[in-house]
Amino acid sequence: MASMIRRVACPISAMFARGRCGSSTRRREAICGNVQLARRFEQFTLNRWATYEQFETLLASILCNTPLRRPWVLTPKSLRRILQIAGGITASIFHMINNLAIDAVESGREHITHEAVENWEPEFDAEAALA
Repeated sequence: MASMIRRVACPISAMFARGRCGSSTRRREAICGNVQLARRFEQFTLNRWATYEQFETLLASILCNTPLRRPWVLTPKSLRRILQIAGGITASIFHMINNLAIDAVESGREHITHEAVENWEPEFDAEAALA
């Protein structure tokens, strides 16, 4: 019985680790479809970021903890663009800031600028799009 549970749980946890479950809905279905996993996780939904002041505080916290050599330079328009691109979803906000920071390091700028935010394009994942 224990080996059967391991065989069921391991592929599911591997899917989560590799990001193969895709959307939140598919992840939720994968967990709810497995009794063992459903007992271990409590489901709750986070609201999307919409209030500008709270979003600005979140972004300032993220950026202050981003290990870049120079301070970030963002305008209110940049903040609105981040909110628009990320759709108010926390994970998407972190993903975007992480990618902007990587681009800043690789380019030698060592800071996130308004121009970088304006020019940033989300990565297109063909596998996820076709799933």
